[in-house]
Amino acid sequence: MKILVLNSRIYSIEYELIEMPDEETLAQGVLEKIGMETSFLKHSPAGKDEVRIVEPVLDHIRAMELLIKVLTSPEYGVISAKEEIGAVGHRVVHGGEKITKSSLIDDSIKKEIYNHVELAPLHNPYNLKGIDACEKLFPSVPQVAVFDTSFYQNMPEYAYLYALPYHLYKQYGIRKYGFHGISHLYTAEHTAKMMKSPLNKLKIISCHLGAGCSITAIRNGSAVDTTMGFSPLDGIMMSTRSGSVDPEAIIYLMKIGHTINDVLATLNRESGILGVSGISDDMEQVINNMHKKDRRAALAVDMFVYQVQKYIGAYYVVLGGVDAISFTGGIAVNSALVRTLICKPLETIGVKLDKEKNEKCIRKEGPIHSGASAVKVFCVPRDEHLFIARETCAVLKCGDGKKK
Repeated sequence: MKILVLNSRIYSIEYELIEMPDEETLAQGVLEKIGMETSFLKHSPAGKDEVRIVEPVLDHIRAMELLIKVLTSPEYGVISAKEEIGAVGHRVVHGGEKITKSSLIDDSIKKEIYNHVELAPLHNPYNLKGIDACEKLFPSVPQVAVFDTSFYQNMPEYAYLYALPYHLYKQYGIRKYGFHGISHLYTAEHTAKMMKSPLNKLKIISCHLGAGCSITAIRNGSAVDTTMGFSPLDGIMMSTRSGSVDPEAIIYLMKIGHTINDVLATLNRESGILGVSGISDDMEQVINNMHKKDRRAALAVDMFVYQVQKYIGAYYVVLGGVDAISFTGGIAVNSALVRTLICKPLETIGVKLDKEKNEKCIRKEGPIHSGASAVKVFCVPRDEHLFIARETCAVLKCGDGKKK
């Protein structure tokens, strides 16, 4: 079965067409700047050169029409007609408490996605737009929603509740939801595969370090705790997001005249690596400036590394030890230096990197620990699209959902 995997955002759609259960990528790409005259599509068909198409795309349904046109193109397409697509799998950010697993999309699932628009205003509305566009263009094709939050819905109550009046949780759903669940679960499954050990026998700390950053403690295949909370803003500092901040600091900013929109912009787009360094939200550029003795660049790196170390240490205790630490996300898989800095003080819990393996493991998977390390350490490039295809296949029972 050919499964089209979609990640629909406010201005873009990432896609991948995957033959399942063989897990063969037929084509992948991204359509950027939806709603603008300068929108463009980057399309990479298997075995052919990447194509770049510049064409105004005003909304998500026109984006999907262009995507189908490209996939079925005689010149750089990979299928002859859209009818060859057997299912569509969607990444959906927020499913709330009721949705605990990937689900066949029907009116009730769409309602739950809509009900959490206020909690994920930059994601859920556009996830829905992608779903609606596919319903119009593939009316008889089954669609499956794979949720970032579902992985965390079985966390212990003491881990997901805030110490606020309990009625605020019951009335408004204010709790830790967790995000990046698709990435963390894929990373954990792949880590178990590399260790040749069942996931349900392992304790893993998964570190997703990219534009967004989160760390998840995983015991026996289930999330025990995670750094992101009520929103993806919580936890460790990120490229432009602040991570955890004393709530009183936010109240103070508003008392002295900052509006809610000012504060939201500050916390989401002007903070993190960008805000501290004053240079860029790109860790590679910040590291280059650190090597040039830029004090604020060095401070940004030190803060980032420290916050990751702090949570790894905390989750080591929460899990009662750890079998593996895995790094995923753009920062983690692209920077041997960041991994080295994070892991150096973790020698106290038995972590020892192999310098040569670590330095060679750039943008590829593999172990980076030494033979003397009591804790395994891995680099795992993200492949959320494959995970979504597997989940879609499992929901529709098109094989076992995983490559033999």
